[in-house]
Amino acid sequence: MNNDKLPKVLYQVGAAILVSFVFIALPTDHDTGISLLCFVKPSQAAEESWKQEFNAVCSQTNDSMSLSREELQLLIVRCEKLKPVIEGQEETTRKVYGKRLEMCKNLLVFVLETKK
Repeated sequence: MNNDKLPKVLYQVGAAILVSFVFIALPTDHDTGISLLCFVKPSQAAEESWKQEFNAVCSQTNDSMSLSREELQLLIVRCEKLKPVIEGQEETTRKVYGKRLEMCKNLLVFVLETKK
């Protein structure tokens, strides 16, 4: 192999390995096989952030009776912080997640009141 072509070949091999890593290790759309990482907009990342917080808070309602009063109070505060974020979403999302957040918070408040 010609020595002046070696860097070009190494570059191509490196690029192929990197592309393989992107398709194997990073999240992909299963229908197309395209990495989803390159399609995430900052607004989508922010949306995922509040949804993750929503899921983290509301998933604990299943175990709410076993939580301490302090834990319940912290979850209620987190619900209150999520409310304005959800109110800033488009109409359908706002209605659905707003109602779910309200029900989640109401349950946490009810459990907190029963622990007095």
